[in-house]
Amino acid sequence: MSTKGMCISQTANRFHRLVNCSGSVRHYNPRRAVLYVPGNDGKKLSKIPTLTVDSVVLDCEDGVALNRKDEARNTTKKMLDSLDFSNTESVVRINSVSSGLMEEDLQTVLQARNPPTTLMLPKVDSTQELDLFADVLYTTVQSNVHLKNYKPNLISMIESARGLLDLDDVLERGVELSDNDGPFTLEAVTFGSDDFCADIGATRTTEGDELLYARQKIIVSAKAYQLQVIDMVHIDYKNLESLKLVAEKAAEMGFTGKQVIHPSQIAVVQSAFTPSEAKIRWATELTQAFHEHQKSGKGAFTFRGSMIDMPLLLQAKNITNLYEMIDNKKEGPK
Repeated sequence: MSTKGMCISQTANRFHRLVNCSGSVRHYNPRRAVLYVPGNDGKKLSKIPTLTVDSVVLDCEDGVALNRKDEARNTTKKMLDSLDFSNTESVVRINSVSSGLMEEDLQTVLQARNPPTTLMLPKVDSTQELDLFADVLYTTVQSNVHLKNYKPNLISMIESARGLLDLDDVLERGVELSDNDGPFTLEAVTFGSDDFCADIGATRTTEGDELLYARQKIIVSAKAYQLQVIDMVHIDYKNLESLKLVAEKAAEMGFTGKQVIHPSQIAVVQSAFTPSEAKIRWATELTQAFHEHQKSGKGAFTFRGSMIDMPLLLQAKNITNLYEMIDNKKEGPK
């Protein structure tokens, strides 16, 4: 066998191990559109069951004025118990560790009989903050009998220069806690662009050129730990045409979803992060061809006139996994 053939065979075998070994590929519910709703606005929150959105965030942080925090906590707790979230993931964004409000948020919100599936922790700047959050969450869960076996998913937010610099350490620590009986499962990273711009003194623009480095860095770091990565809010929220363009570009960059602040943005964003029929067909046929060649003992193979290597196989697997997760959501009640 030629050197090239041996390399491709070894690559294919490595891919086979990656996609078949237990725990080597993480599977998440899709978070294509992540919609924020102020936690103190009962009228807006009551409309959640009418929305077809992957994730909805009941916000106790930036979307709520300081003098309305108590109202947001209690309204959020009430809505968690009264609303039918169906196929929509229920997320609560608590206040940051540094705000001094996090503990009270957790104590109140987690009194709900139906606690949120996921918690979103903003402004994570260090592993020390993540550890403190983990300690408070653990204590809160242990002190509530109805929270037995409760282990929420966690979405971490990066919103400062310090947070970006320490991102790899934070994610490594988050995954370590998740895999070693920690009180949460880290699943995604979200980019808080407005706070980040304020922190570095940049002017926020619709095009977002000033944030390109930060966005690319967050993608690379998140993917290194097999985490979802959710893109920034599109500030020109009424312009759905420009939203479509930036959402599609974000998907091409490697983001798995995007934050939205108005229901009119949901369909545009979720469509941008949904594989096309042509991509699904390509990925399915490619994956099938790979498994057939594995059965026959052949390493290198061509598909539609192209030599196939592991990166293409992994890309195909990502597409089919996402499609399956989206399809599973459709089958559930709504």
